[in-house]
Amino acid sequence: MAKQSKRLIYIGPNLSHGRLLQYQVFIGGLPEYLDAEFDEFPQLKQLFIPVEQLNEAVEAARKAGTPLNKYYKQAMEV
Repeated sequence: MAKQSKRLIYIGPNLSHGRLLQYQVFIGGLPEYLDAEFDEFPQLKQLFIPVEQLNEAVEAARKAGTPLNKYYKQAMEV
């Protein structure tokens, strides 16, 4: 049985110029084309979560005072 590639979903806001869309799914890890954004804003990586944890993570991102909520608000400026 082949090992499944890790699937991550981005739960942050859309980034300008269509660089990254909310709820976009990535297979095999973080997207390399965003390396410059990750270098400038490493917290952006925290908004990529395993697909299986989507519901819990979205709830946490909406709740004021949580780390995911803080990262979401910061990502609005990327």
